[in-house]
Amino acid sequence: MKLDNQQTELLVKEYQATQEMIRHYDDLTMRFGSTTQAGVLIFIGLSFGLLTKDKSVFLYVFPVVILFVAMSNLLIHMWFKRHRSITQIKIRRILQIEKELGLRQFTMVDEAFKSGKVESRPIRKMLKIYYCVLPVVLAIVYLIVLCSC
Repeated sequence: MKLDNQQTELLVKEYQATQEMIRHYDDLTMRFGSTTQAGVLIFIGLSFGLLTKDKSVFLYVFPVVILFVAMSNLLIHMWFKRHRSITQIKIRRILQIEKELGLRQFTMVDEAFKSGKVESRPIRKMLKIYYCVLPVVLAIVYLIVLCSC
């Protein structure tokens, strides 16, 4: 099917706009995730600094810190999954447009993922592990402090 100039121009504009949306969601995810995670780590540091001065306060308040960290990590992960899903929809549309226009920029990356030449699973697994391990480590620290009293 041959495209006329107007159809081609519209597809190119949609292609460019879709790439901008992908960059937008990547940027939002990175900013939100890194800012929130930095805040969580600062909160943990302040909690240790302030709460370890009095063990009884630590024993009663630190579980709230652990819960806050777990909920924050869950929120960050949900945000990441939502934006990743939106980005995947946008990439599918880009692949369709590339097929119609005869372009291959995203198609080559998609083919590399499908053939196993590019791996993305470990990064997602590492994020999940990080989000789960941080509250667990805090709980272990809490139990160590509890047992040493």
